[in-house]
Amino acid sequence: MQKRTSWWLILLVSIVAVSFLAAGCSKKAVMKEEVAGKPIPAVEAKKMEPPPPPPAPPKVEAAPAPAPAPPPPPPPKVEAAPPKAVAPIDLVGLRIQYAFDDYSLSSKAKENLEKLASWMKQAGGAKIQVEGHACEVGTNEYNLALGERRANSAKTYLEGLGIASGRLSTISYGEERPLDPGHTEAARSKNRRAEFVMVK
Repeated sequence: MQKRTSWWLILLVSIVAVSFLAAGCSKKAVMKEEVAGKPIPAVEAKKMEPPPPPPAPPKVEAAPAPAPAPPPPPPPKVEAAPPKAVAPIDLVGLRIQYAFDDYSLSSKAKENLEKLASWMKQAGGAKIQVEGHACEVGTNEYNLALGERRANSAKTYLEGLGIASGRLSTISYGEERPLDPGHTEAARSKNRRAEFVMVK
């Protein structure tokens, strides 16, 4: 009887021990499951997040354009010097003579024309009319044509000396305006001429 009681005691102790062991294992399993079900701490979650993008480079603003330079001051007005006063010229003294029935220029005639051209270059606004004349020998028509050729020969020479044609004009009076009304050769030679008149 005593043996049987001890046997049951041993069996009971064994069952209790096994129960404890089983209970301990199930607790560990439950703890593991709980740990598995627990949310990841915030620290670990941070570790798993992708790194933030690098900061954008700071905007470099373009330097403001320099202010335009002020315009240079206008040049000082240079007043034109008043026209130089030119001494008057003796146009009568520059009269030129021609040979009978001729309109070519003598050396004396060219000298007088050069003096006139020199004066006209100084007197920039001066305009001259060249008058051609003839003596009474020949018809009126012929003498008008001869007087025109004489005036033109003087005008052409002046143009060759640099006087603008716009400042020169010609007219022929033929035998109509004699310098000497006599009928001698001396009087006629005075009438074969070209004279110069200032025009406005």
